[in-house]
Amino acid sequence: MATHINNVLKQAILTFTSKSELFAPNLNALSNLLEKITAEDVNLQPQFATESLWSRPGKAPVTCIDIYEDENLTMGIFILKPGGNLPLHNHPEMYGLIKVISGKVKITSYSLNTPKTLEVDRRSFMDDHPTKLFSRKNIVTAELVSSEILDTSSKPCMLEPNEKNLHEIESVDGPAAFLDILAPPYGTMIPNNGPRLCSYFAVLNQVSKNVFKLHEIKSPSWYWNDMFPYTGPELKV
Repeated sequence: MATHINNVLKQAILTFTSKSELFAPNLNALSNLLEKITAEDVNLQPQFATESLWSRPGKAPVTCIDIYEDENLTMGIFILKPGGNLPLHNHPEMYGLIKVISGKVKITSYSLNTPKTLEVDRRSFMDDHPTKLFSRKNIVTAELVSSEILDTSSKPCMLEPNEKNLHEIESVDGPAAFLDILAPPYGTMIPNNGPRLCSYFAVLNQVSKNVFKLHEIKSPSWYWNDMFPYTGPELKV
C-alpha cells in the first residue's frame, strides 16, 4: 500500500506535467492531499522540535531536508529555529505549496504587477526624472496581499507565478517545520529570460495603502542552512 507522502509526490508529478486543461483540477487534488500530510508521514525527527538543538553553538538557523527533485518540481522540508525566518524572496514564474507539519509560521506574501502596483509605477514614470528612473534597476513595486499565521491544522498556502510570488516565512512561538513543493525548480530555464534565480528583498518604503517599494539585496549574512537526510518512507515514482 502506497504511503501518504508517496501519494503526494505522485500527484505533484502528475500536476506539474499535466496538460493545461487538466492543470487546475490536478493542482486542487494536490492541495487536498497535502492538507492531510503530517510530521509522522515524513518521519520528522522529534529533535527538531526541541529548543536545545537550536541553542547549540554553530547550529544553522534553518535545516533543509531534500525529499525529491526532477526537472519539473522539488519537494523538501524546511525547519526554522525559534524566532527564525526565511528572508523575503521570490519565485520566478513558479508555483509553490507550503504545508505546516510542526509548530506555527507567519507567512507574509506580496504580489507583483497588480492593478495597484501598475498604477503606482505609472505615476512614478510620469513624475520621475530620467536619471532617477535609471537608478531603480533593482527596485520592484509589490502589493502586500496577505499576512497569516498557519499551523498543522491549516490548509496549504499556495503561491502562483502572478500571485503571492514573494514571501517571508517566520517561525512563531518555537521551532516550526513545513513541507514545501516548488515547480519548476530554481535553476531551470525561463524561455528567453535565463535561469530561475532566488532573489532576496528588503522593504524600502510604503508608497500607498498595502503597496511597497522593495529593494533587491544579497542573501542576508544571518541566513544560512544545514542539511539533514530524508528518513521517511521510501518513495516510488
